[in-house]
Amino acid sequence: MLRNLAYSSFSAGTAALLLILMIAAGRALGEVEFGKFAFALLLGGIFETLMDFGLHQVTVRAVARDKTRATPLLHHVLAIKLLWAAATMALLVVTATILRPQWDVRIACYLIGGSLVFRSYMLTIRGVLQGVDQFGWDSVVVLADRGLMLAFGLTALQSGTGLRGLTIAFVAARGVALVLAGMIAQARLGGVGFRYDAAAWLDLHKTALPLGFFLVVLNLYSYVDGVMLGYMRTDAETGLYTAAYKIYEGFTYAPLAISTVLTPRLSELFVVDRRRHRQVAIGGVAASAALGVAVAAVAYVIARPLLVVLFGNAFAAATPPFRILSFGLPVVFAIWILHAAAISVDRERLLLRTGLVGLAVNVGLNLYAIPHHGPNGAAFATVAGEVVSMAMLVAGLRGAV
Repeated sequence: MLRNLAYSSFSAGTAALLLILMIAAGRALGEVEFGKFAFALLLGGIFETLMDFGLHQVTVRAVARDKTRATPLLHHVLAIKLLWAAATMALLVVTATILRPQWDVRIACYLIGGSLVFRSYMLTIRGVLQGVDQFGWDSVVVLADRGLMLAFGLTALQSGTGLRGLTIAFVAARGVALVLAGMIAQARLGGVGFRYDAAAWLDLHKTALPLGFFLVVLNLYSYVDGVMLGYMRTDAETGLYTAAYKIYEGFTYAPLAISTVLTPRLSELFVVDRRRHRQVAIGGVAASAALGVAVAAVAYVIARPLLVVLFGNAFAAATPPFRILSFGLPVVFAIWILHAAAISVDRERLLLRTGLVGLAVNVGLNLYAIPHHGPNGAAFATVAGEVVSMAMLVAGLRGAV
């Protein structure tokens, strides 16, 4: 497990490449154009989960419990996603067209959506690799995806192609990365293919749907602040909040790495050693929360110089929302491990209930806070929703873990 944790930590660490790209975009585009780019990313992030709808997590769990199912499950999920991805892209196009009248923002949303289709297919391949303990090859896929994104994105920015060029670079980079992921699947997982079996598809959907609804809600929770800011306030404020949120999100890749390793491990322990399962789950939550406290303290202190060094003086105004968000880091660090524990004990419905309540709290507060307090209000609403979600998860997992 330590080896897998090292690989997973490396994969999470490659998020720094995306942060570098975001910093370069913020400096090259300025806060207004960067705000438009951020809106496209945030809207795409909301719709991305619809392309997968829980199939990634269900695949990881199923393969971890029975590795002989790896290749058939890979082929079934790849085929299912032909339908989900097409439907999701149609919804994204309609939503972007309704929300934003500016053609440059609409085109950016469409292109980001296309890049997320490629990412969704890579996610399926990664899920099977994780289920069969091939975390090293999973790291190769992640590094290729993010490395190519950085290279293509920087080239577009340096060429002066602006928002349009940057979003086209996203599509091109992820297309190349998907080809590489397919080559790895061919070598390690028996090849890429599409398979249809009515009974298998029905079983996958029955298992994945509750988790999928939760993940849709979770993504809505994560990105709805920025979308509401873009719709209710200005592109400049959206850009400032996104700069703060991206750094905050970068800090949360640490518990994500832990959760990625613990999900298949806890899923296996739940069926073979319940006592050990409880020890690993509780220890993971405690250690992750403690790490979150330390990270939050550092983030709060260095907030302003960090934002100025990374994004430039124009983004110093993002310091207050970033400091508000930092109070939520210990909570988010614990939540990631609680999610892994809930998935391992088949508590998808608990995850869905938790996500719905957290989303309701977040959106409800945003409806008041964003018009009156802008990015600061959005940050407060995010932290409040996280606290409510953690409390519900802890209460719901008592007796199950």
